[in-house]
Amino acid sequence: MIELLQAVLEHGNPPQAKMQLEAHQAVVSCQQTADRLAHDDDPAVRAAAHGLLAAIGNHLCESCNPA
Repeated sequence: MIELLQAVLEHGNPPQAKMQLEAHQAVVSCQQTADRLAHDDDPAVRAAAHGLLAAIGNHLCESCNPA
């Protein structure tokens, strides 16, 4: 599931910019949950959470950051 959220941020669909923006905003709004999961007992969950946090921190796209 965490990888799916990361994929939502990393793969765009420009013809549906409004839907993409809403999906990205939904993922970013889960940052606190990802922060908690980054300290989970399961190493796979921690790694996935760190990947998602990196994707959130580095996220720039035309839908979220219009020129």
